[in-house]
Amino acid sequence: MLTDHLTNTVFLSDWLSKECSILYQSLTKTLRDNAVDFRILGNTNDIWCRDYMPIQTDEKRFVSYKYYPNYLVDKHQEQYITNVRDVGNVYFLHRTEVVPLDLVLDGGNVVKCGNKVVMTEKVFVENNDRSRNEVQRLLEDAFRCDIVFLPWDENEKCGHSDGIIHYVGGNRVLLTNYDDFDKSFAQDFLRILEKHFDVKTLKYNVEKTDKNSWAYINFLQVGNLVLVPQLGIPEDDQALQQIAEAMPQCKVVGVPAGEAVRKGGALNCISWNIKL
Repeated sequence: MLTDHLTNTVFLSDWLSKECSILYQSLTKTLRDNAVDFRILGNTNDIWCRDYMPIQTDEKRFVSYKYYPNYLVDKHQEQYITNVRDVGNVYFLHRTEVVPLDLVLDGGNVVKCGNKVVMTEKVFVENNDRSRNEVQRLLEDAFRCDIVFLPWDENEKCGHSDGIIHYVGGNRVLLTNYDDFDKSFAQDFLRILEKHFDVKTLKYNVEKTDKNSWAYINFLQVGNLVLVPQLGIPEDDQALQQIAEAMPQCKVVGVPAGEAVRKGGALNCISWNIKL
């Protein structure tokens, strides 16, 4: 499985500079300063390119899927659904194998963790015309690995696993501070993940945990560069320190991400990092 530390190129939606101008300028400057290639995806309909772009499993293989999430299906929201066939600046996909997965899926609900993929069970809800066993089989065939399923907290409408965990190398994952928001779900996540991974939970020593502190887990890693959302709150420095300790082989840098977080996502959500 091609995980983040093997990637070398970052793609961003052409909407990002318009919708999150401060984030765009800071992010692209940081990528440029660290000699990381970044490119712009044309003809997108929102900034969340992680959700609709194909998922790379190895250098010459991508998995595409049906991007039609239930939170965008009403007549007022459908305009934000990007048709990947219309996206510009992805000519290189014609030189690769693009495997079609006949399931409704969001890329934000696919976290590649070594030889496994972690998803929430929302994937079963959005494909309820098929049995759970069939959905699981199709996923395993497409990604060529075992899938670890986490329960879906329906208070989080998107149901994305990239707001819960992040892979940090070896057999290790970081778990967000879900315990500050829902102890029951946090315990369920830990119980399931510890069967497969060495899990470290992010924690913040503050008087009152900020409601947006979940966003730190949604960092972007490209190669050995790790870009961590910064929100202008006391948790910023603690998040940077904990992620740096978990990834000592990486350069960990903060990027102001409040514009995206206020819209419901962070740095992993607004990027598509692959190996070219």
